[in-house]
Amino acid sequence: MSYAPGRPRYRSTTDGPVRYLTVVDDEGEVMGYPWGADTDDAAGWLLRPAGDAAGDRAGLAWASWFADAKARGLAPSAALAGAAGGPAPGEIGRIVPGLPGAAPSLEALKGLTSAVTAGDDRRLLAGLDRENADAWRELAAAHAGLADADREVRWSGSGRQPDGTLRIGHPVHGTPLLRLVRALSGVGAVTPSYLWMRNPPPAVPAGGRLAPADAVRAATAVVRGERFADGTIAQAAASGLLDAVAESLCAWYEAVTGSPQAPS
Repeated sequence: MSYAPGRPRYRSTTDGPVRYLTVVDDEGEVMGYPWGADTDDAAGWLLRPAGDAAGDRAGLAWASWFADAKARGLAPSAALAGAAGGPAPGEIGRIVPGLPGAAPSLEALKGLTSAVTAGDDRRLLAGLDRENADAWRELAAAHAGLADADREVRWSGSGRQPDGTLRIGHPVHGTPLLRLVRALSGVGAVTPSYLWMRNPPPAVPAGGRLAPADAVRAATAVVRGERFADGTIAQAAASGLLDAVAESLCAWYEAVTGSPQAPS
């Protein structure tokens, strides 16, 4: 299979009913749903955002599969039926055996992708480096050492300069705040296993308590998000989200190891 932008392709959306297959990973967790609708000659891949990056790779493989099927003149339902009896394209995940399922609309099928499972949480928590006691002590110390003033991030000056150049302002993070951000990476809480760009932005929940897996999601979204949008870290520091992340992760580490940290 090969993907080329100029090749004939199915439409990417439909208002009618769809047929779909279910693709799962080695643990049996749903990665996404390849779908097709003959009424609009449409087909595509619906990613389950709570899954990991393999779902994105699977999407590319299915795009190539559907492009080949379209080039052979197959209707979307025929393309799905042909896939149902064999391995998943690119051998990424596996297709759940059986005939394609049916959904009344693409929007209805999208509803299935919003599920977050216990397996998703386990995957994220498994990525935390529970063996690195020094990293966890550093996280506890960095959080304990963060003063209120450190949570108030100032911005550099912006505007047109005397020499005519235009300066764009940027956040100036203090050393204590950067220490906490680095410590989150140090314990493995900033992970490629969470598709942060495919999920809603994190927020401090009612009561200020985050589940440990949600703390990993938030840490990843905040730290990686700063690369794309200046001020992401500043906003998380001001709202209390970074505090909630650090508190949740430290409590989780103490619970699973029986080793309370002693910030210093």
